[in-house]
Amino acid sequence: MNIELSPQSEQYLASVVADGIYPSREAALEAAVAALRARDRAIPMVPAEHMALVEEAIESSLAGKSSIMTDADWDNLRRRIVETADVSRDRNS
Repeated sequence: MNIELSPQSEQYLASVVADGIYPSREAALEAAVAALRARDRAIPMVPAEHMALVEEAIESSLAGKSSIMTDADWDNLRRRIVETADVSRDRNS
């Protein structure tokens, strides 16, 4: 498969090969694809047990039942995100 990259990406690929970081352009591209796959696996999805709450919130918002979030609301949301990420990470360990 032939793909066209931007001149900046082509220049970067040439430099990592010239510097000996990768033995070839193909090896550098394979490493990039592997990095994308690893990153995508690390992105937590909404756990099934929370999906009903997400859908309920969307419906509520579409029905005009939303309000401006306060600083306390944002703090609570941040805390819940961290807790959810911790649980998800523990499950995947």
